[in-house]
Amino acid sequence: MNKAAIYCRVSTEGQEQDGTSLQTQLEACQKYCQSKGYEVANSFSEAYSGLSLERPELDRLRELVRAGAIDAVIVYSLDRFTRDPVHGVILMQDLEKCGVKLEAVTDTVDNSETGKLIYYIKGYAAKLDAARRRDATGRGKRALLKQGKMPQGTGKGLFGYNWDKQAKKRVVNPPEADVVREIFFKIANGQSLFSLALELNNKCTPTKAGTNAKWHPLTIKRIIMNPAYYGMTIFNQTHRVNKTKTQIRPKAEWIELPDITPAIIDRDLFDKAQNSLKQVRSHTGKTIAEYPLRGHVYCPYCGSRLTGTLLGHKYRYYQCAGTKHTVLRKSFCKAKYIKADWLEHITFEGVSEAMQHPEVILASIKKQIDQTNSNQGENDIDREITRLNNKIKSYDGRRKKIMSLFSYEAFTKDELLDQINEINKEKQADEQRLAELLQTKNALNQLKETEIKLQEYQKTTHDLATGQGKALALAALNIKVYATRDNVDVKGNYPPDYVTIARTWA
Repeated sequence: MNKAAIYCRVSTEGQEQDGTSLQTQLEACQKYCQSKGYEVANSFSEAYSGLSLERPELDRLRELVRAGAIDAVIVYSLDRFTRDPVHGVILMQDLEKCGVKLEAVTDTVDNSETGKLIYYIKGYAAKLDAARRRDATGRGKRALLKQGKMPQGTGKGLFGYNWDKQAKKRVVNPPEADVVREIFFKIANGQSLFSLALELNNKCTPTKAGTNAKWHPLTIKRIIMNPAYYGMTIFNQTHRVNKTKTQIRPKAEWIELPDITPAIIDRDLFDKAQNSLKQVRSHTGKTIAEYPLRGHVYCPYCGSRLTGTLLGHKYRYYQCAGTKHTVLRKSFCKAKYIKADWLEHITFEGVSEAMQHPEVILASIKKQIDQTNSNQGENDIDREITRLNNKIKSYDGRRKKIMSLFSYEAFTKDELLDQINEINKEKQADEQRLAELLQTKNALNQLKETEIKLQEYQKTTHDLATGQGKALALAALNIKVYATRDNVDVKGNYPPDYVTIARTWA
């Protein structure tokens, strides 16, 4: 029996038009598969624009197609698959390359060249229709603006206000408005964003997301920068997101709506808060002290990274990040400060010795790579990982089939439960095997990366006395240091002879 995957899509969560709601599409596709004799292996449903090719459920479907796990993709109609003609051609080519059919409940799919042309033309027409709808929506919004109403709400709304759906305006939320006034007053008088966030969290001041959510300095900064709090609403500040960056429409297209949002503060206090933010001393970009082990040293008690700390503007130390109190959490580790000079001396003493003979380390790494490949080649590992991934995904379907047999008298409940337990054992064994293979693959990749970095290090002459030389050596050997005041354990991709012996300071 051929296996099929069903894909259903609507543009918005609330779309419930006849024949296009997710549930209606799914039921129609299931009936279609039953009539065609297809076994439904997977079904994917999502609320996403058909003009985008990057959709979470569509990505999962395409992975299934590439894995060769299905024979056909079933959609309610072709415009549910995509509304962009170019994307339609790309998807059709992907399916054709993998030998997977595309079939639609309400449309006839012709995979000939003529059929593809017709599909492209239909997709182009759908794209034009979507553009017309956006234009009509824009006209409707502009009509509301002329009436002094804001065309859209903002989710839970802006802190300090509630959203009046009928009047299409914001109304003041008195308890939240008091917090807004406090924020503006304290920032205008020089309090830092960090200390104010900490103060609000310590007082358990509710956020818009509720009492369990925490205040963050960035949240407070956004409040301070928002002109809505002195009564000015800016509509159409739309963020268009693409792969590389967020683009904001030019300010010339913004529309100021003075009557939508009642003022909580006056303009004078708003301007004072802005000036206070600008006067905060910015970072000069100059490093006060160097910490070459940053990113390579960890706390053995809690696993957190150790960061550089300058005490008395003079003495360098490494400190566990878990010992620091932040606006979002309290400290959770009791590790003590570690003298930077002492820790760096011990670490680089071993690293320096290892880097004097990089050829010995390279030989050891090549030997480990050869041993791994002799047991099971890298290509074999990749194939086995793919096979196990696909097999593990199939277990849920097998369990569902057995569960569907509970209503038949031919099988007892104990017999079916035994089969389910057997499947669970098989899945557990496969998951364990997959974890082992992934660990082997990861170790092999790390060895190869170390080999490449060491070869690059050999081609250049770097002095470990320089910051650049130290950074290259730490990266080449994949150094990880687990340090306390009493013990230093240096781990890396080098022979055991080079491991640094634990030491303590006096």
